[in-house]
Amino acid sequence: MDVFDFSIQMEHDAESLYRNLASRTDHPGIKRVFNMLADDEVRHAAALEILKKKMSPSLDKGNIGEIKTVFSELKERVEEEMISRELLTELRRALEIEEKGRKYYKEKMAGLDTEDGKKLFQLLSRQEDYHYMTVDNLIELIERPQWWVENAEFNPGTDNYY
Repeated sequence: MDVFDFSIQMEHDAESLYRNLASRTDHPGIKRVFNMLADDEVRHAAALEILKKKMSPSLDKGNIGEIKTVFSELKERVEEEMISRELLTELRRALEIEEKGRKYYKEKMAGLDTEDGKKLFQLLSRQEDYHYMTVDNLIELIERPQWWVENAEFNPGTDNYY
């Protein structure tokens, strides 16, 4: 399996995980975050497909703005039980997947022979960084909802993630 096929499969696997998580929670805000993350993974796979065909891919900013808005809304209405605690195991798995993804794209970027490929893998690595932060924030929110309301600021810093 070449770097593109592996990357595309990795994005499809992440999409499936987020769709599964979305289907297993009734909390509308968290469900929206999971679905937005899944949608980003679909865009990543599509951009990789284009690059594999040797065309110039483009990758938009994804759902960064919407995710920030959802976290702001969640901060106003934190509930004691946001999602079932059993889903925390799945969220920790998602965190591991995002960590592996960002490391993978950084590592493989150097071996690509086109500027378009290097640029796309750099962008994908940044977006996986942002997804990692998003999932990490969700874990904090679920584990310690009151602390999260009082202390957390969901802010990726700059647009460098996208």
